[in-house]
Amino acid sequence: MTDSPAATSATRVGPCTQRRTVLMALPGIVLLPGIASACGMTPTPEPASTVQQTTTVPSTTIDAAEIPVGTAKQFKAGDENVIVAQPAEGEFVAYSSRCTHQGGNVQVVKGMTLRCPLHGAEYDATDGRNTLAPAPRPLDAIPVAVSGDKLTLG
Repeated sequence: MTDSPAATSATRVGPCTQRRTVLMALPGIVLLPGIASACGMTPTPEPASTVQQTTTVPSTTIDAAEIPVGTAKQFKAGDENVIVAQPAEGEFVAYSSRCTHQGGNVQVVKGMTLRCPLHGAEYDATDGRNTLAPAPRPLDAIPVAVSGDKLTLG
């Protein structure tokens, strides 16, 4: 009894069968990294900080009289732009004018309101907190020392 040609071709393993096996497994190989990350095998990134940070600038002295009570004003400290405000009589605060969203130069809009011209993020010059998105956190604080009628930034 001889084997029929159909019976021999079904049990024969050749290059076409191996190629088919690889092609059938290909979608699983391609999808495996996505499935692994969806199952928690990769660490979750840490959320961006929403806490105010402190930064330094080159030491710069300005007259306290240049900032009336209830206003803020922009100054240069070395190559950095700085916002200095006087929220209450004799209380001075300073912040980097670099927006915490994308680094635009925050401007004094009116009184104690600061706004970034890039995307409209707003800050309160009283404490540097972000009051309007897309700013993710307050402006960076800058140390201010008061000595008589002079302010020293940095």
